[in-house]
Amino acid sequence: MSETSSHKEAELTVEGNAPSLGDYSQEATATLDNAAVGLVERTAEAQPQEVFVAPGGREVGWARWEVAAYVILLLVALAMRLWDLGAMALHHDESLHALYAWYLYDGRGYRHDPMMHGPFQFYGYASIFWLLWDSDATVRLLPALFGTALVGVPLLLRHRLGRAGALATSVMLAFSPTMLYYSRFVRNDIYMAVWVLAMVGLLWRYLDTRKRRYLVWLSVVLAFAFATKETSYIAVAVLGSYLLMAAIEDVIPWLLGRKRLREFSPAGELLVVIATLTLPLGAGAIALFQKRLGLTLANPDWTAAPVGIPLGTGLYVAFFTLVGLLIAAVVVGLRWRPRFWLVCFGGFATVWVLYYTSFFTNTWAGLGSGLWRALGYWVAQQDVARGGQPWYYYLVTGLNYEFLPILVGAVAIGYYLVKGDRFSHFLVYWSIANFLMYTYASEKMPWLLVNVTLPFIVLAGKFLGELLERRPWLRDTRSEENGMVNIGKLRRVHWPAAAFSLMAVLFVAVAGRWLTIVLSKEAGLSQFLVWLLAVMAVALASMGAYLLRHVAKDRRRALVGLSLAVVMLAMTIPAAFRVAYANSDVPVEMLVYTQTAPDIPQIMAEIRRLGEETGKGRDLKITVDSSDGFSWPWAWYLRHYKFVGYPCLSNEANCRPLDRPPDADVVLLAARSQATSGQYLSSYGAPVSYKHRWWFPESYRGLNLRTVTKGVRQKESWCRVVRYFTARKFGQGIGSVDAYAYFPKEFKLQPVGRNLAYKDTGC
Repeated sequence: MSETSSHKEAELTVEGNAPSLGDYSQEATATLDNAAVGLVERTAEAQPQEVFVAPGGREVGWARWEVAAYVILLLVALAMRLWDLGAMALHHDESLHALYAWYLYDGRGYRHDPMMHGPFQFYGYASIFWLLWDSDATVRLLPALFGTALVGVPLLLRHRLGRAGALATSVMLAFSPTMLYYSRFVRNDIYMAVWVLAMVGLLWRYLDTRKRRYLVWLSVVLAFAFATKETSYIAVAVLGSYLLMAAIEDVIPWLLGRKRLREFSPAGELLVVIATLTLPLGAGAIALFQKRLGLTLANPDWTAAPVGIPLGTGLYVAFFTLVGLLIAAVVVGLRWRPRFWLVCFGGFATVWVLYYTSFFTNTWAGLGSGLWRALGYWVAQQDVARGGQPWYYYLVTGLNYEFLPILVGAVAIGYYLVKGDRFSHFLVYWSIANFLMYTYASEKMPWLLVNVTLPFIVLAGKFLGELLERRPWLRDTRSEENGMVNIGKLRRVHWPAAAFSLMAVLFVAVAGRWLTIVLSKEAGLSQFLVWLLAVMAVALASMGAYLLRHVAKDRRRALVGLSLAVVMLAMTIPAAFRVAYANSDVPVEMLVYTQTAPDIPQIMAEIRRLGEETGKGRDLKITVDSSDGFSWPWAWYLRHYKFVGYPCLSNEANCRPLDRPPDADVVLLAARSQATSGQYLSSYGAPVSYKHRWWFPESYRGLNLRTVTKGVRQKESWCRVVRYFTARKFGQGIGSVDAYAYFPKEFKLQPVGRNLAYKDTGC
């Protein structure tokens, strides 16, 4: 049968009142299987030819305004991510990733170390250095580009989210404070957001079309995810568990020997591909039970051996576990569809092997590290609980930044559990399961909020898209153009509805200001202003209620919901700009975690100026006290300087304080070493104190039902919450670890540091 005739036959199958292509029970896909899957059996592995349709059974075309909207949105997202990209001081982790990428660029090679996650980012940064140059800005270029690309990835789900839903999702991804901040940060979480959302898109593309190219692309994207970060295991666990439930009618009969793998539904086929490709990489998960087994499957003691590797008898258990899972994966894959599975495996293995073997420059050690230690290291870290955050950490942090997708997503969960379809049920499951997995994981960090927020953004996007499709701001009289309402004409606008949304925005602004004044102790404000704001708020609320009466009843809920979303978006954008630009390296933001202080780039600027004035340039002799881990981020900032030493000058074990004046032009001394080593630095100018790292005061720790109940009854507690949410002001000092900079006496050092009014809460 020709491709054209196959296409027409499939077209006839889905015409009229055909079941949704999202429902893959045997009954819902019987007709489709006869028209397409049956053709595959008769044409020796030929790819099924089906019409790609939206869930409603019709193709979704593109409108000019939609194309223009995406182009503008992507350009705005790119500009936001590139703006002043090198201004923020490099975080400790950023400097690690940047320097080891620079070593790779400089010809010193690369070897996988799970402490710094997967190899993808290092080759990415090194490639940027090779194409451009190495700097604080260029090292952040790759995350900025991926953060921009993330805004466009929802197009893979456009047929499921709908035209409005996909655009709403992209808007939230573009202006999300978390996504924006970590699109300007040298970490791999933004890459994982792209890979995971792409996997979800390709998964549903295959479910809706059964076109095998999506399985091949899924395999490749899956490999990039595993070459990027170990959170890929969580993504596979969540997506795999969903597919297992969706394909349970395939899996149980297969286990009982009543069904062949080749007879699996699309969900079952996806499960086969994902499971067989990733099962061997999950062998290290057995280390979760090493205490019960009495074995060392993931060594937790770095003084004994590299963290995460098996030791003693555990080495044999690890080997046979890995080999057993690999054999099982190959057998299942070959019994499913041998030739096609080998294509998927080839795409996955090519990417994974090239990265973990460092392009065959570290072959066997790289393979072993990727196959076992990549997961084993983080299993060993589970007991360490890095960050030491409470279980509710993502709720507290998320509601400070991602209140729009979280609150809308929470409403969507309740709605879709009652009235949802298969895809919306998936989004609900993805959001909840993903949140629970990250909450259970002992390591909780602000950058992981990227992964926690992502499914809520997609879920909220779908829900808002459905509200937008009700067109509450347009009149009932419609003119169709390419199947869509022509919304470009002002006469189509339903002005009472538009005015209601404006009233909602103004009401929140006025009421918020009134609440801030009432709760705080702002001086110089008359009682008249308080009453004026109160009257304005009541008037705006009354006008809103009046306008709502002039909106059709079947559109009122959509109008109210969308108006609240507009209000939250209007609050989200300033929050995003504040954390990404104004406070990017100042820990008044919860996303700014144990951050390098802006004093460091200021000191670095003085070092450059000293080199220029003395004519020594990069031949300056610099001594950096490595106490308290102060080597970082100086190792990155001073990478081009030839004469830099990093001795430990404190009283700690394996350290040695100064016993004579150092042979250095500049000395950067940790504050804790000042008492023992400062006496030998009298030949330098007066030391300048600076902050090396500082951190957010985590006053949210220790919350329980009693403290929350007590706080709810206290006006001051409400005031602190409001003042922090609106102005990032709180009543506690910012913690820091400090150092002293010693320059030659004849060099006039410019002031460093930044004064903050963070303690002025007005409460």
